[in-house]
Amino acid sequence: MKRNLSILSTFSFISVSGLMAPLQAAEEPPPIPVTAVTAQTATIHRVINGIGTVSPLQSVTVRSRIDGQVVEIPFTEGQIVAKGSVLLKLDDRELLSNLVSAKAKKAQDEAQLKNAKTDAERYATLAEKGVASTSVLEQKNASSQQYVAAVQYDDAMIKNAETQLSFATVTAPFTGRTGFKQVDVGSVVSASSTNGIVTITQMDPIGVSFVAPGGRFGEIRDAMQNGIAEVELSTTDGTRNLTAGKLTIMDNAVDASNGSIHLRATFDNKNGILWPGLPVATRLTVEIRKGIVVPDKALARGRDGLYAYVVQADGKVVKRSVKTAFVTDAMALVSEGINDGDHVVMDGQSRIGDGVKVVVTPWNGSPTGELSGGVSQ
Repeated sequence: MKRNLSILSTFSFISVSGLMAPLQAAEEPPPIPVTAVTAQTATIHRVINGIGTVSPLQSVTVRSRIDGQVVEIPFTEGQIVAKGSVLLKLDDRELLSNLVSAKAKKAQDEAQLKNAKTDAERYATLAEKGVASTSVLEQKNASSQQYVAAVQYDDAMIKNAETQLSFATVTAPFTGRTGFKQVDVGSVVSASSTNGIVTITQMDPIGVSFVAPGGRFGEIRDAMQNGIAEVELSTTDGTRNLTAGKLTIMDNAVDASNGSIHLRATFDNKNGILWPGLPVATRLTVEIRKGIVVPDKALARGRDGLYAYVVQADGKVVKRSVKTAFVTDAMALVSEGINDGDHVVMDGQSRIGDGVKVVVTPWNGSPTGELSGGVSQ
């Protein structure tokens, strides 16, 4: 009997100890692999993305203001011409003749005016002595005034002749690039012609026109007033950054047909990287804030709002409710729930829960571990 009890006791001990190992294994499952990113304190730019078109601030078709035959075209097509540069010269021989004639007529009238003044002064002396009558003196004074008016008219004719002569030389109204010329040496141009001589387009500075949602006009207006309304340009496929400039004009009304507002930014273009008509991608900064920044992908949405999993020192994750100020360019500015230096789970959120142990791999997604998208540390 004692032997049987001993065997039973031994069997019971072996059975219980054999069951302990799988029970302990069930209580501590292996860590779940996740990727995580480190939250950072950084400055983030809140932006409005859009598509715009490069448009010159000035573009004009130069036309002749008088009729005449072209004798010289000193510019070449596609040339950058400075303001005041000569673009075209017309035959001005008739205009020079008119100017010389007007000056000669003035000289003649000035001589007659001098003679009339002398005559009037002599009769004034004689009238004081009672030799000449008052009526004759009045006639002499009237004749003198008539020649004064004649000289004034001559001055006007000279200025008109000089103006007409100046029109024979056509100059550039501003610095810009010339297009294709519409006339040749020897052709006759007319002031009524609609073709013009050449089109000049201002290339530097240059503008970009684009639109933004009309509901955000208040943010855009405040950004302009605060001097932070910077516009960054890139190619439409996003592969290359082009340049940066400032928003200069916001339209005075929202387009009721589509709810957008028209904007224009100005850019230095000394290197000629922007060309009229070129489509570009725009990024308008409307706010600059500093705070805790994480990729938007690290935040999940539940029934109670946004949340994130933060990896603790013991390797376990804790679920935290999160609030954000705004999200821009796939980056979120966190106002509550995440601290600087926290390791926030990026991938693998669906496989974990509060208190689960994880093994962390640094996140190498896009944006990369160095926070990007209008963010600077």
